[in-house]
Amino acid sequence: MRGTHPFWTLVWIRLAFLLGTAATLLWAPASGDAIAATRAWDPVTDLVFGTFDQWDAQWFLQIAREGYDEISAAFFPLYPALLWLGGSSLVWGTLLSLVGAGLGAWIVSDIARERLGPVEARDTVLILALFPAAFVFTAVYSDGLFLMLSAASFLAAQRGHSWAAGIAGGLAVATRAMGLALLPALVYLLWPKSRQNVWQLAPLLLLPAALGAYALYLDREVGNAFAFTDAQATGWERELAFLGPVGGLWMAIEAGGHGVLEILRDLPRTEPGGAGYSQALQVNFWNAVSLVLLAPVVWLTWVAWRRLGPGFGLYALATLLIVLSVPSTGFPLVSLPRFVLADFPVLIALAAVLADRPTLRSGVLIGLGALSAAAGIAFSRGVWIA
Repeated sequence: MRGTHPFWTLVWIRLAFLLGTAATLLWAPASGDAIAATRAWDPVTDLVFGTFDQWDAQWFLQIAREGYDEISAAFFPLYPALLWLGGSSLVWGTLLSLVGAGLGAWIVSDIARERLGPVEARDTVLILALFPAAFVFTAVYSDGLFLMLSAASFLAAQRGHSWAAGIAGGLAVATRAMGLALLPALVYLLWPKSRQNVWQLAPLLLLPAALGAYALYLDREVGNAFAFTDAQATGWERELAFLGPVGGLWMAIEAGGHGVLEILRDLPRTEPGGAGYSQALQVNFWNAVSLVLLAPVVWLTWVAWRRLGPGFGLYALATLLIVLSVPSTGFPLVSLPRFVLADFPVLIALAAVLADRPTLRSGVLIGLGALSAAAGIAFSRGVWIA
């Protein structure tokens, strides 16, 4: 991978995982609700492009074809709008995600190279491409587009281009509310040396303006300007925690600790032909794994601040605080792996930590690749992953 362009590094890796996962659907066929609901062009493209046609992909396609309602308002509008422009097809949505992710990897590589060097930039792209939740880069999900826009906004701010940072940041917010986490970092990076130049921060108003524009649209379309927050509470049981991130952290520790204890104490011995493990154990496992993931993310957020600079640390910290402030009942850290996937300061910090540790580097990359394969196969069979 030494001489490969970052765009193609990510694209070829994710295409290999996509085709490999599609092959497992022939080797060990899915059944029932796990079978992709959307058709492509023919049986072969149905198989390949429908491999990850699960969960949120159905929401995005529904919005592109039928518009918003009170529940689908949870999904921000830029990605569905681009889906609609391309005919609202499974193939177009998958290609849109993959190209967006490839461009995002290119931009993240530039960010890492300017701060650390070419070796860390290459490894950051590998970490991104092999991350367990990276199957969304070949699915009808908005993650690839969000990564591209958020990284473009950050890079523009690093280089002092306030209008480019504001426009890309506004589009990132129009893709996902998490784009608001960019604001503290962008303000820091673009802060003028003289009070007379404070107007240079004005383009950053495009970020909250994008949220306001979506609220106005929802007020006209579904009669509720706050439908996007109400939908999160109704459909995904996400609400602002008491004491904000402190309350969310306590919920995560409580749920994750309970999950570990339940698995260790009550894991049953299954019998051939029996029902297998229960859904309650599955939720306990999810909570335990999410809590385990949270620990290195917190540490790498600190590493990003110390080794990369306050701009990187502010974005990573704001992302973490938003995740913890709006937990989901029963599963506080829901979707944490996907949020980390777009938290590129954490990924760059991990590459920096591994740079002088070749044995650990190899182990981490192999481990990420193995988990990515397992997560993708499970997701293709209708198992919720992130």
